Formats: sequence, structure tokens, C-alpha cells
Amino acid sequence: MRDKVKIYNWDGRKYRLLGRVRLRRVSDTYVINLPERFGDRSYTTRYQLDTPERFVKKHRYENLLFRAGRSETWLPVEERMQAEALFSYR
Repeated sequence: MRDKVKIYNWDGRKYRLLGRVRLRRVSDTYVINLPERFGDRSYTTRYQLDTPERFVKKHRYENLLFRAGRSETWLPVEERMQAEALFSYR
């Protein structure tokens, strides 16, 4: 699978694009790993993830794991998913 997810960060007024990352499949779970450089450029801990439409149609309401360092958040697959995550290695 070569799907890419757009990651946005809330700056207090609107969501700003941080970049795109590859959507990976580990065993039976889809995983998005937030790169450290995105964590450094983030304004807040609120993220929005935009997944490709064909991926959403095929996997709607399945679980997806969003990782920001060691912080993990489980989300149901939708067009626009919102997550709160503090990037940390603790």
C-alpha cells in the first residue's frame, strides 16, 4: 500500500499542513508515525489526518493507530480524523 496521509496541526485559528507521511500496515493494523520534525513544527497537540478517499471507502470504521513518538492514539478510519497527541519519547 502506498497511500499517503496529509497531517495538519491546529495553530489556534486554522489547521496548517505539516506534510505527508506514508500509511503503513503492521500485522492487521494501519499505523501513522508522526515524524519528529513534524512534532517540532507543531503549534499545538491537536492534529487532523486526511486519508485518501479510496482507503476510507475500503476500511471505514476500522481502527488506525496514530503515533507521536511514544504517545499512541487509536482512531476510527474516516475522511478527516482528529487526534490529540503530545509528541514525546517517554
